[in-house]
Amino acid sequence: MSACSKCKSFFAVPADADDYAEGKGDCVREEKDEKGKFWLSKPTMENGTCEFFKEKN
Repeated sequence: MSACSKCKSFFAVPADADDYAEGKGDCVREEKDEKGKFWLSKPTMENGTCEFFKEKN
């Protein structure tokens, strides 16, 4: 698996944010179920990995 920083779901935390840390970001994914679509978000580091990796275009 590749690093989170190369995933289309990874968004780095801006340097002026209260929770900024070097390499920190959020993994934000769109999901769908019978009620509709929604977004899931979780904190992650840019060198992390997960089963939902999708290459940035």
